[in-house]
Amino acid sequence: MTTGCAQGPGVLSGTITTEALSPPATSTQPGPAPSAQASDSPLQVITIPLGKNSGVEARFPINGYFAAPGMEITFNASKSVGAISTYEWDFDGDGTYDASTTVPVYKHTYWDEFEGELALRVSNPIGSTHVLRIPVHVSTKPFHQQLAPPKNVRAETLSTVNGISEIKVSWESDDLAADSWAIAINGMPVGRIEKAARSTTVTDIQRKEDVLVEVFGVTADMEVGLRAGTTLPAAK
Repeated sequence: MTTGCAQGPGVLSGTITTEALSPPATSTQPGPAPSAQASDSPLQVITIPLGKNSGVEARFPINGYFAAPGMEITFNASKSVGAISTYEWDFDGDGTYDASTTVPVYKHTYWDEFEGELALRVSNPIGSTHVLRIPVHVSTKPFHQQLAPPKNVRAETLSTVNGISEIKVSWESDDLAADSWAIAINGMPVGRIEKAARSTTVTDIQRKEDVLVEVFGVTADMEVGLRAGTTLPAAK
């Protein structure tokens, strides 16, 4: 993947327990207190719940999708909760649902530049619904001009149970333009942490196959830098 941050056929196989990619001001939950030091302590991923929630809840693994026009984005809501029978997708957030599926994964291509939101409404057979909105950024502006890739990216297994691992990801960088750092698992960004950090913990890593772990910088205006990564072998 050369541009964009959350797209393609890969399915997210891990959850970083850190600040999510969308700006904290849009969340209905308080974010973690800022820290000037690197930390390995897990932080909860922020979501943006809207709508009526009676037994169902829409969830995405990340809080922002980035792509270039013509690039396919995979929206993966498989972490949604409840006996969901219908997933309705509003790709431009205008209130009109453009597609309806019975499965939680939908691939969509924005052919033109777009700055807005995707709305997902989930429903169960008795009529309970829940709506989740998530930022989508589609632009022709190059994503990889300002920030160099980090150095010496490493992934260390902390524990593995039934093929699911908790890992520690660490890296090195002296790039002062990076305002924060993001982690991607198998090509999909799973969260963002503070600029002082040089390591973080990622949980729920599916290890049936080799796992690509990547780190990249993000500027204050959400410019995304070049990635560097390492491959974590499948658990035996």
